[in-house]
Amino acid sequence: MKVLKILNNNFILVENAKGQEEIVMGRGLRFKTQVGGRLEEKDVERRFVSGQGGILKDYSRMIEEIPQETLEAVQEAVDAAGSSLSCPLDSQAFFTLLDHLIYAMERCQKGIVLQNRLLWEVKKFYPREYRAGKDAVDYLNQRLGLKLPEEEAGNIAFHLVNAQTEGMTMERTMSSVKMVKDILTVVQFHMKKELDTESLYFSRFVTHLQFFVQRLLEGRMLEETDSFLYEQISRQYPNELEAAMKISGYVEKSTKTLITREEILYLTIHITRVFR
Repeated sequence: MKVLKILNNNFILVENAKGQEEIVMGRGLRFKTQVGGRLEEKDVERRFVSGQGGILKDYSRMIEEIPQETLEAVQEAVDAAGSSLSCPLDSQAFFTLLDHLIYAMERCQKGIVLQNRLLWEVKKFYPREYRAGKDAVDYLNQRLGLKLPEEEAGNIAFHLVNAQTEGMTMERTMSSVKMVKDILTVVQFHMKKELDTESLYFSRFVTHLQFFVQRLLEGRMLEETDSFLYEQISRQYPNELEAAMKISGYVEKSTKTLITREEILYLTIHITRVFR
């Protein structure tokens, strides 16, 4: 790789063998080469390739403008978050989260707090990602003397969920969380009972809803197979079935999508268990 520009101690702009510009990252890269020189592949820990020069230039400018200590702290926080979930972030997710955290710190220094209206849901539905986000916030606050709010832990969690789910975007992740929240509200209102959010059955129901919403957004509804079980469940648990049908109505109104009878069946089964 030919070195085009040294951005800071750990980030360098290079031209790869295909003639594409890349930002590459590695500990102490600037001390191993110089502009116009070559960079060994073995020294590169992470790389970011973009066919859109504008994006690459924006990231290059951002890296150059950030103080070295700040960038290293964010880099370590992001790496630790990925490692805690046993899913090292790919280059796109890494730079997206890096970009988010830099601007979050700028907002913090200006006293601007953006409320995360889905914070409770993120804590409940994605506890591992939230804990990783909270650890990152605590680390940055301690190392850099910041006061990043808890909302940022939820925002980081959104990025971590995206990184683990193929084809997900921030908008889609937020939409998924909102849909799960709305569905739980529909069920609780219909059943006229409080949900025990600490129970194992609630946890299983939430997990089922997360995958249900994912299938819904990807157009992969469960196929109808067991008509006998559906008829049996509908006779035994008519109230729970009605709750599932209300979920179906909410989904149809929100997404213009009809869900299958098989999906309604499994929703009914989970509702039955969570209110048993």
